[in-house]
Amino acid sequence: MKLSKQLAGQIVKEMMKVIPYNVNVMNEKGIIIGSGNKSRIGSLHEGAVKAIEKKEKVEVYEVGRDVKPGVNEPILIDGKPVGVVGITGDPDEVRPLSQLVSVTTTLLIEQATRLKAYQEKEKQMEEFLYELVYRKKEYDKGFYELANKYGVNLDKDYRGIILIVENMESFEKNLKKTIPMFTHFLRLDNHRIVLFLEKNKGNDSLIQKLEHVDKINKIGIGDFYKPFSISFEKATLAIEIGLKIKPNQKIYTSEEFEFFMGLKHRDKANSIQLIHNLEIAGEKLQLVKTLQTFIEKNGEMNEVAKNLNIHRNTLNYRIEKIYELTGRHPKKLLDLVELIAGLIWS
Repeated sequence: MKLSKQLAGQIVKEMMKVIPYNVNVMNEKGIIIGSGNKSRIGSLHEGAVKAIEKKEKVEVYEVGRDVKPGVNEPILIDGKPVGVVGITGDPDEVRPLSQLVSVTTTLLIEQATRLKAYQEKEKQMEEFLYELVYRKKEYDKGFYELANKYGVNLDKDYRGIILIVENMESFEKNLKKTIPMFTHFLRLDNHRIVLFLEKNKGNDSLIQKLEHVDKINKIGIGDFYKPFSISFEKATLAIEIGLKIKPNQKIYTSEEFEFFMGLKHRDKANSIQLIHNLEIAGEKLQLVKTLQTFIEKNGEMNEVAKNLNIHRNTLNYRIEKIYELTGRHPKKLLDLVELIAGLIWS
């Protein structure tokens, strides 16, 4: 354990709130690293050096150029001096406070040590989960051991669930209340979180719960795969494809878009050009949005018109305009498949 300047400053600040004397904190070499008197920071404290050497309290009565009266208590962690806390003043006056200051300082240091250990463990776990998300090669013995350390049983199947949110800070604080305690999660960036959901651990009920969380904009669900990275990729693709052909939907599953995931690896140029034509020539008529809504409402013309808030005749005109610009008619199944592919790739 090594005292930092930041922690020393915190100790001085907390102590001087409750006692009317200057407080100094010295490191393991007796150098002042925190003080109510900022001008003393960086100088050697002779009383602290003696307290470290003796591992016991040192009282200073004499006054010199660089010496001030006071009581100096060594800070012992596991029997080893990691620093000294001193109170400036007549030893007979400040002595009753020195033990209180020493105990409080030790508690603050131990608290900071525990927090640092916790943060380090969280960081290591985050690094492991990050590797789990992107690791494509088979899991070896070392990776299995690391997984067990963090409570992930790689003998079980896991699925990736990606949550797209707007305000990550406020959402992340409440996420642990929403998901089961055994579910691991990793923040990928400012808008994405991935959940690692173990098979047979209340999958359906959790998804239903997440669906009704207002702060979640979109949910992508992969299937159960090993390695986990495949499930994550499928969940990512589900959102990517879903946003193109069903933008108003909230939940996208890899199962729903499995066919279109396969299409992504085929020749794309011709299909992309179809949608490009709609974007250029049909911008004012909102032809791309009309096509997306047509797909989302399964071709039910009345529902499509209602959703777009347009007359049925206007919708018919738009559908024919799509055909005119692309040579593909949304009401013809094979043509519609090609239009959907164009949406996905564009």
